Amino acid sequence: MLQKGGGVNTSWHSYPKVWALGHAAIKELFLDDVLVEEKVDGSQISFGRFDGELKIRSKGQELVVDYPEKMFALGVGVIKKLDLKDGWTYRGEYLQKPKHNVLAYFRVPKQHIILYDINTGEEDYVSYDEKAQEAERIGLEVVPLLHHGKIFAADELTEFLETVSILGGTPIEGMVIKNYARFTPDKKAMMGKYVSERFKERHANDWKRANPTGKDVAQGIIESLRTEARWGKAVQHIKEDGLHEGSPRDIGNLMKALHQDIEDEETDYIKDTLYSHYIKQIKRGVAGGLPEWYKEKLMKSQFGSTEEDK
Repeated sequence: MLQKGGGVNTSWHSYPKVWALGHAAIKELFLDDVLVEEKVDGSQISFGRFDGELKIRSKGQELVVDYPEKMFALGVGVIKKLDLKDGWTYRGEYLQKPKHNVLAYFRVPKQHIILYDINTGEEDYVSYDEKAQEAERIGLEVVPLLHHGKIFAADELTEFLETVSILGGTPIEGMVIKNYARFTPDKKAMMGKYVSERFKERHANDWKRANPTGKDVAQGIIESLRTEARWGKAVQHIKEDGLHEGSPRDIGNLMKALHQDIEDEETDYIKDTLYSHYIKQIKRGVAGGLPEWYKEKLMKSQFGSTEEDK
């Protein structure tokens, strides 16, 4: 739709990458007040009406509203009936059933969708109170607000992990921390996540403490990343993409989804691990021969050598 002044409405855009805490892209996350909200274990879904046309997508893939993927059919049916404000993009987690992914909740959210953000323009977000009011108006729930304000220490966050989920049956999967006032290098609102150890997709790096040899480093990375949680995430991705058959023919698509997840989520971890292990060896190797070279250079200078410095 067109906004005032003839510009194109830009609320229908990709959602910010939610980085794990500690990532360089969100190093300034806690410099201001933040919102800490429950991370619900569902499938991401975004939707909105633009000049009356309903748009729905999940993980960047637009759904065909009249012929959605089987897993999203129930949610699309709900969205079609909602009284959405034209030009706004609503973002939520969709749960087809209480155990949609890994966590087994007691219930699904009201009408199977729980909102976590609403965009009124490009990287423009309504406040939490406005989000809650709009969710109530259209008949949906909103993710719980665990904290609003400054966070000064990691312990303040870990305490929230004992909170029982709004959907019951289990402690929360984790939390999403939002700072709408700051932006990442890709000009997206700064957001981070902290997930309980119970649900992390990466094993603790015990192998590091064993002081592995060079040939063990790659295997150590493999072991830390090879988790059933990560495999389950790959299954969920192909379900969301409408590629799941429930047969061995899924394996090719599972491999592709798994490889893409490693590229998207673990590139920095792999780079940092390899760097920290090999940088000393590389420095020593590059410096090999330098002392002898310099002592020879000094010796020649004693005899007034005019040889050009090399």
